[in-house]
Order: sequence, then C-alpha cells, then structure tokens
Amino acid sequence: MRLSGTASWRVEIRDDPLVDCALWIRDAERLPVAEDPLVPGPVDLDHPPGPISASDDALGTEWLGWWYSLVAPERRLHAPVLDAEPAYDTPDPLGLAPYPSLAAVVARRWPQAIRWQADRQRVRRQPDPASAAVSQTVAAVERNAGRPVAPFSVEFLVLPVRDEVIRQVSPVRFLVPEPAMEGPGWTGWLRSLFTRLG
Repeated sequence: MRLSGTASWRVEIRDDPLVDCALWIRDAERLPVAEDPLVPGPVDLDHPPGPISASDDALGTEWLGWWYSLVAPERRLHAPVLDAEPAYDTPDPLGLAPYPSLAAVVARRWPQAIRWQADRQRVRRQPDPASAAVSQTVAAVERNAGRPVAPFSVEFLVLPVRDEVIRQVSPVRFLVPEPAMEGPGWTGWLRSLFTRLG
C-alpha cells in the first residue's frame, strides 16, 4: 500500500509459497529444529502425513539453514557454499544446494506441499482485513500526531502457523502469523510500529 503521488509510506503484506511449503515439510517430516527466534510454531495443519525421512537432527539443522536463506538471507547461519551443486530437482536450487539430504526430501515432498498450499490459499481467499487495518491505523497515527507520517517502508511476510508471535527479521521486515494478523492485538501492534517509524 502507498499513498499515490507523494513521498509516503509503503506496507507490503505478502505470503510466499516457498516459505509456506518449507513449514509444511518441517512439520510433515517431524524435523527436530532447534529453537530459534525466527522459527515459528506449528503450521496450520490438522493431520500431517507421515514422514518419509529419518527426521534426524542433521535434517533439522539443514532445514534451519534453508529457513534462514528464505526469510533472512542477510542473516544466514552459515556462509553460502560457493562450489555446491545446485539442487536442480527442487523448487529452490540455490537455497537447498548446501543441504543435499534435505534437498532430496524436499524434491519428494514438493508435490504434496504445493498442493496443500494451493488448497489452503483457495479456501482462504477473502477480502483482506489486514490491508484495511493498515490504512486505518496510519490515518489514526497521523490524526494523533497532527501531521502526515514520515515516509517509511515495511514488509510483513504472512505465515500459515498456529502461534501468534510476530518475529522481527529487521527493523522493517516481520514474520507475521495469520492468527496474529487476524487477532485483536493487531491494530495496537501496528499503531506502535507506525508511530515509531513515522
């Protein structure tokens, strides 16, 4: 969202099928991923299929590295492996290149994961109340300040998970679970952020 014709604020609210499917694969495979500030709770999935892998610690560690390459590439846990062979049989050949064991699992699981993501998106398609809340909250912050907000740009990556913790990737990039965005605290959280940024 952006006010047309002026230097103004910009808010991008988006989802990413690759991110959604990475979460689905983590949970379908029951991967033991270490606690991390950028790793959300369980994906919104009532009956995950059975795992096809050994679900060992090594796969969990590889998944965490892949996760960072997707949501916070500037904060990767490990430096990129420059001579790694791209994982061409996966949806993310470069992101999965350093993780050959995980890449094999992702290649096998991808059709199920993307089907789940597409079905979920089809069911969830509705008017986006989050977008309206953003515009209304910016207007309220401006009224309260008695001036237009200073120009800012912020991104919300929406996650299909069951927790409500908003995770900050950078000062202007956040991982936002759907329940947090749909919950009663969303407008207050936005107000606090926009007051600080604008």
